[in-house]
Amino acid sequence: MKKTLIALALTALPVAAMADVVLYGQIKGGVGVTVGDKGADSGTITQMEDYGSRIGFKGQEDLGNGLKAIWQVEQRVSLAGNQSSEGWNNRDTFIGLEGGFGKVRAGYVSDQFNENMETMNFWEYRTGAGAQARGLQNMTRFDGRSQGVRYDSPDFSGFNFNVTHQLADSATETVYEPSRSTNGQSTIVGLNYENAGFFGKLGYGLYKHEAVKNGDVQDGHVARVEAGYDANNLFVALAYQYAKDMAGYGSLSGVTAEEAHEAAVSVAYTMGAITPKVTYAHGWDQKVAGSKVKDSGYNQVIIGADYALSKRTTALVSAGWINTAQVQGGNDEDLYSVGVGLKHAF
Repeated sequence: MKKTLIALALTALPVAAMADVVLYGQIKGGVGVTVGDKGADSGTITQMEDYGSRIGFKGQEDLGNGLKAIWQVEQRVSLAGNQSSEGWNNRDTFIGLEGGFGKVRAGYVSDQFNENMETMNFWEYRTGAGAQARGLQNMTRFDGRSQGVRYDSPDFSGFNFNVTHQLADSATETVYEPSRSTNGQSTIVGLNYENAGFFGKLGYGLYKHEAVKNGDVQDGHVARVEAGYDANNLFVALAYQYAKDMAGYGSLSGVTAEEAHEAAVSVAYTMGAITPKVTYAHGWDQKVAGSKVKDSGYNQVIIGADYALSKRTTALVSAGWINTAQVQGGNDEDLYSVGVGLKHAF
């Protein structure tokens, strides 16, 4: 009898060890129709779209004295089939410590822009070329993850801050060759505040060796501020972003813009199971080579609604329009897009 009890206890040990491991994720996607109107270069695309489905594993271990070891492995999956962005641990993947001092994570971690400042971009949409109409893909083009270390402070009367630092060679180098080495270092800092439904968020990023101007290497800078209210079934948010010596948008996509200014406002209101939503975004003309480039801005409108089928499953519908004027007064490019889909969280 004793041997049987011992055997049962030993069998249960792996189960106990796995008790703190959580499997989680989201499966979300739908069908989208996008119409591009650019004079003679007009056309329509109808396709299956994935909205950023993912699956992950995370866990923690109590180390005593209020200290915990934390870890996570997360990767993207796609309802549209296997694509180049799919694979193992291509989303937030880290190991770290959490306690009264805050939280430290090392690995592939989201920065302030990506983790803390996308609440106003509450749309589900595919990303990539020609996908800008139904989401704030332009304004969030700098949001990302870093191969480095992130620190999050404890909460101080509604305030908290964080710092994410990408090590200089993590993103670009695999061997030590000083003559070829490129400084891929970036540092992103964030400050957040929340009280009684009101919130404010500030992010700043310094990106080393981001551009070359007149033969000199220039650092890139991004600053964004968000403020709003999220309570009593109402969500309202305003955002403004300034970028210097970073990638441009619209007709200057893929070109380094000396200065770029953008703003957006999002509103949503929940009525029972239905949440109507709307967003307006605007990008001003950008500066290149010391002068503003005429017709290099954009205007964007997105409308839609979510319908909660359950606590975990939501039906989605959205329609968007974005207008990007072409450089040197060329034909405007209008993108129109409509999508319907489903989202399930587990």
